[in-house]
Amino acid sequence: MSNYIEKYICGKFALDYWDVPSIRGKIEPPNMIFPEEYVIFTDKPIYRPDRALLHTCCILGAEKYVEGQACTLPLVFLQVAQEYSIHELIYLGLQICSYREGNRPRSTVEELRACAEKLQGHQGRRKALRAIRYLENNSRSPMESILYMFLRLPNALGGCGFNEIVLNKEIVLAKGNKTYFADLYVPSCKLDIEYDSKEFHSSASELSKDRERAAHLEAEGYRVVSVGYSQLSNLEAFRNLTRQLSRLIGKRIYIRARKFFENFVALCDLLQRKGHSIRSRFRKIHLNEVPWHSGVRKAYEIYLVAWNRLIRHPNRSLVLTRAP
Repeated sequence: MSNYIEKYICGKFALDYWDVPSIRGKIEPPNMIFPEEYVIFTDKPIYRPDRALLHTCCILGAEKYVEGQACTLPLVFLQVAQEYSIHELIYLGLQICSYREGNRPRSTVEELRACAEKLQGHQGRRKALRAIRYLENNSRSPMESILYMFLRLPNALGGCGFNEIVLNKEIVLAKGNKTYFADLYVPSCKLDIEYDSKEFHSSASELSKDRERAAHLEAEGYRVVSVGYSQLSNLEAFRNLTRQLSRLIGKRIYIRARKFFENFVALCDLLQRKGHSIRSRFRKIHLNEVPWHSGVRKAYEIYLVAWNRLIRHPNRSLVLTRAP
């Protein structure tokens, strides 16, 4: 390889370079070491040394998305899009755009979108644009990201479809001159949804602070709902939580999407996994593995028809356009 051709760190190796948080143990095994990958912006044939992961890119404008010796995260997001499921990619995007105390975020949703829209013809562009539709800036923890996905994603991706939810909204109280940040916030009904982890919300002092915070918010017309890990991991508890939120937000959860079933289970796998693969579409989902919302039984019958069709024709898409 000629010395004058500049190479840049890219792909999953660049996720480590930019120190994207909480990737291990969720979408990658805990001790995973990414192989070194580099990209060269040229359309000319090049010499590729043995065992070197060296890519070429001739997409106009892609060479501008570099900083120092690495591709920037908006371009990296496109590069890895094909290697992750849609749920993994959304989670990755939330972590890329997560909050960094005292520093500028690694990237923003707006920067990811601008890059994906500009680099037409990039292999992962279509999938990346689909994931970017559901991203928000300023997630402060991996569990906030996953709770957001459970509540925000549409039914077709396994979520509840509460599309007003935003992450870490600043709330300035008129009385008492206090400022709080809501983990997940619904502006239309002034609803603050807080994720309370055992690590930071189990001590007596932290519980006291949480009660004081909730009292101040409720005194000015805000409603506060606390969510713990068990309410996501336990199906009955999750159903009760979503019913409560449905009443407060004023939006009924009515499942029409056949894809809700396998995608809800994929979200549960993302919540509970330890670096293992998310279950594929070839695993049959049973009715007792999903929350009982309105419309579930009818949609499940359509899902079974699609499942039986897939068994007979495994090379076809698991898509059914209309009910039998």
